[in-house]
Amino acid sequence: MRTSRILLGALLALAVLGGAQPAHAAKKPVVVWVDSSMRAATKAVFAAGINGREVRVRARDMSTVAEQLRSVDPADAPDIILIDNAQTAALAAATLIEPLTIPAQTTKGLVPAAVDGFRYGFGNYGIPMQRQNMALITNADLVPTAPETFAKLSRAALQLKADGRISVPFALAQGEKGNAETTYPLFSGLGGFAFGTNAAGSLDPTKVGIDNKQFRENSPRIDTWNETGLLDSGLSAERAREAFVSGQAPFWIAGPDDIATLRTVTFRYRVTAVPRILKRVAPAPLLRSWGFAVTPFARQHRVLPAATTLVTQVAASAEGQAAFAAASGRIGLPANIAAAARVADRVLVAFGAAGSDAVAYPNIPQWAEAQAALGEAWRDSTRGPGATPAAEAFAAAQKRFRSLGG
Repeated sequence: MRTSRILLGALLALAVLGGAQPAHAAKKPVVVWVDSSMRAATKAVFAAGINGREVRVRARDMSTVAEQLRSVDPADAPDIILIDNAQTAALAAATLIEPLTIPAQTTKGLVPAAVDGFRYGFGNYGIPMQRQNMALITNADLVPTAPETFAKLSRAALQLKADGRISVPFALAQGEKGNAETTYPLFSGLGGFAFGTNAAGSLDPTKVGIDNKQFRENSPRIDTWNETGLLDSGLSAERAREAFVSGQAPFWIAGPDDIATLRTVTFRYRVTAVPRILKRVAPAPLLRSWGFAVTPFARQHRVLPAATTLVTQVAASAEGQAAFAAASGRIGLPANIAAAARVADRVLVAFGAAGSDAVAYPNIPQWAEAQAALGEAWRDSTRGPGATPAAEAFAAAQKRFRSLGG
């Protein structure tokens, strides 16, 4: 009996020294990987955690996230990742992100083109958080009344050059390799498109529109823009920016990242969509978006319901998106329509309005080759005297893309 009392006392002493054990073990945290510039924004949107579960945000190089997810120790793997929508198809095809069931009411509250950027096959793989698109910037001192059509824009620009008031009629950056993104509003405005879609609205790489029938019929306008000097493919991004800021270009195609530059100009300016080139065809810019996706590791870690709720409900909400945008390291509007309506920056809001007809930035791997072919077609057809006729340049671009397996 005495031995038993001694043993009991020793065990009680150890319990006191070791501290009382919690009644319930702490819930496993949800781990999120993001680019370092987006860590503060992510911590802001997930600050409250979910049902008593903490969210831990880790900074990683997200440009190589696919390789990292393939090689990471599962114990250290993320449950949620913040990705560029252009990464969606590659990650989904490799089963490195999970399809999401998104409530219809949630989808209605988001910009459609931003949602489209995360579609792949017949699934939705992410919730967009921020978006960017190109817009037309006009020097309102040089052009007091906004041109209603692109033909009127062209005449106004060329007249200003003829009068000796400007040197660059249209500051459309292309450069040595061309630029499919800056030229896309003109391309789509002439009836062009990169890829068609399947029944679910996802991109179909077999439906290529670089040289489709409608675009072919309207491509001679590009030859006119080249012959009149409206467009010059030798214009780099820096030269285009300098021409507009110095008052030597009445029109400029730019994105939200150029807002800081716009704040330095000494003249009035407007931010609008590119005016229509054809009736009933909107010149649609590409819409880039960034958003959260859930990885298969969330299931392994037994946090899939929590991770899914964080992405489809917390991050998708107006409050979540407003908090994210306020702390974001990027310049862009929230993808949530109600959150975007609260943004006080009128210039940023104007960029968003200019992208009302935008189409999702292509998220399939085939876009890399199509983008190069498209950019080169614009470069070759707008290089001034000796330029390749547009019909020939774009037919060659589609043929080249097809030959590479597109």
